[in-house]
Amino acid sequence: MSYRKAEALNCSRLTRQGAARKRRTAPGALCLMLAAVILAGCGGSRGGGQAEGPQTASPPPAQAEPILLPPILPDPGVAGPQFDDGRIRIALLAPLSGREARVGLALQNAAELALFDAADENFILRPYDTAGDAQRAEQAVQQAIAEGADLILGPLFSTATTAIAPYARAAQVPVISFSNDEVVAGDGVYVLGFLPRDQVDRVVRYAEVQGITKYATLAPSTPYGRSVAAALQDSTRAHGVETVKVTFYDPTTPDLSPIVKQFSEQERRERQQRLDDLPYQAILLPEGGARLRALGPMLAYYDIDHRQIRLLGTAQWDAGDVATEPSLGGGWYAAPGEESRIAFERRFRDAFGSTPPVIAGLAYDATALAAILAREGKIGGFSAARLTADDGFAGVNGIFRLRANGLNERGLAVYEIDGGMKRVIDPAPQSFAPPLIN
Repeated sequence: MSYRKAEALNCSRLTRQGAARKRRTAPGALCLMLAAVILAGCGGSRGGGQAEGPQTASPPPAQAEPILLPPILPDPGVAGPQFDDGRIRIALLAPLSGREARVGLALQNAAELALFDAADENFILRPYDTAGDAQRAEQAVQQAIAEGADLILGPLFSTATTAIAPYARAAQVPVISFSNDEVVAGDGVYVLGFLPRDQVDRVVRYAEVQGITKYATLAPSTPYGRSVAAALQDSTRAHGVETVKVTFYDPTTPDLSPIVKQFSEQERRERQQRLDDLPYQAILLPEGGARLRALGPMLAYYDIDHRQIRLLGTAQWDAGDVATEPSLGGGWYAAPGEESRIAFERRFRDAFGSTPPVIAGLAYDATALAAILAREGKIGGFSAARLTADDGFAGVNGIFRLRANGLNERGLAVYEIDGGMKRVIDPAPQSFAPPLIN
């Protein structure tokens, strides 16, 4: 089974090859062409779009007092002000002051990198400071709408996204949030963050092909942990396999040994009842970093052998040096491919002198997506039909597409922990086209 690869044409459009040429290509089939832009610099000399607002040479002083913007209340159901100067106005809502100012600055820098790579001269990007606060986000979105924003990128947090949504909807301005909270999506609000359901479904699909039919999860009792558990149940049901056990634990517990011991004892009792058949063949662990490195040895100590029961994970396994933990050996997890992200990180370091956080890639992708839609003409603007093109886009973290329900889908790779390193065992697809059957 292999995927058709996307071919770059003029740094903008995604095309299909082979038999797919006989089918009509969807009009929204676009490509951010990150690989071409970053590796070959095809858009680097464009120098088109304009960035307004704070400069990016250094983060704002920590002691700076935020300036509160006066509220501008839109009339519900009435579109925001329209400008006839031919310019496309994009608002970037990010925490440029406060505790998350460094992340906000990285988002702004990544957006400006995309601006110079992909935008034309009539494309204007203006940052608005949310200070990481829902009330400030409300004020920022009101100002952005009053100043004619055609599209809103951000904010970063789900609480801020919830706060701005009524204003954006009333003004009929779509929002591409950097949140990964599914609850805030829909009705003109799209979430671009990495969704647990994509990661879980990708690793379950791969595991099911390898013959794994019974799954369990040991997850923190957090919104993230519960969303992962729900995604596991949905995915196994969809693929004709089974989730046989779901166990939650208090994430504030300093010592997980009693929880793992109880989990293991239940597993042993279930094995005895089933005449030593394994009650499950895989355990999904939605943790990362030090927590995951601690869980692995505990599972092994309490007789859950990773050589018999496959350990599975989400993209959180990319956090921290988990590959060096022997008890996680042979574990599989789903995460974005790395080739384009590594190239993006190199360019970001060259431009700004620091390594960007993973989330900065979302700001690059969202800005480049907006720039390319703007370059193709404003007929239809940033309509739902154009934003949710079936063929999707290719960006820093691989291919992705926005869906009508406000969620996103991503093409993810499957990695294996092997000999203290991670390696790709199933590459990320390069197209949303159905796989070819050889």
